[in-house]
Amino acid sequence: MMTLDAGEYFHLALHAVRQNDHHAALQYLKQVLALEPDNAAAHYLMAAEHAELGLFDRAIQGMEEALALRPDLEIARFQLGLLHLQGNRTQQASTAFQALESMATDSALLAFARAYLALISDLPAEAVPWLEQGIAQCDNNPSLKADMNRVLDSVRQKLEPAPAESLTTSPENTDPEKGLPASVLFLGAYRDSLKDENDPH
Repeated sequence: MMTLDAGEYFHLALHAVRQNDHHAALQYLKQVLALEPDNAAAHYLMAAEHAELGLFDRAIQGMEEALALRPDLEIARFQLGLLHLQGNRTQQASTAFQALESMATDSALLAFARAYLALISDLPAEAVPWLEQGIAQCDNNPSLKADMNRVLDSVRQKLEPAPAESLTTSPENTDPEKGLPASVLFLGAYRDSLKDENDPH
């Protein structure tokens, strides 16, 4: 029986991800990590799959493992910040975005990190120009661009004067403490951040 190597298992995992076959993707990624435990791309992709499945604690752990191996994986650091926001851990999210702000070479991710830092500080008006700048520069990741457009729309709606008959904000639409858009985590961005090679960056 033919034995596959880590690179082949990784490509099979990518294909499974794009087919929304989470079970197969996780199986292939476990094979990759059995052969190459320090494969940062596999840790990243497994974290993304866990996030897709709603296993956010596992996703956070996986992103942290990927970053421990490859601190320069900027998309992983950005997604780590979003994962912390998903769990209302704003301090941890701020730490992730601040770290990204200090080292980002991707201008779009830098702008998005600054936008989220403004949102966490309850400064939505300051977040808008950063979101606009990031969107204008985000041409290599269509899903992330679409997701950030949705965030921008949500922030703009928050800045609009509330109708007289509805002066309160629904808790389903915002974070009760900071007024953050509820949909702070958009998982489509994971897929377009992955290339057909053993390196997500």
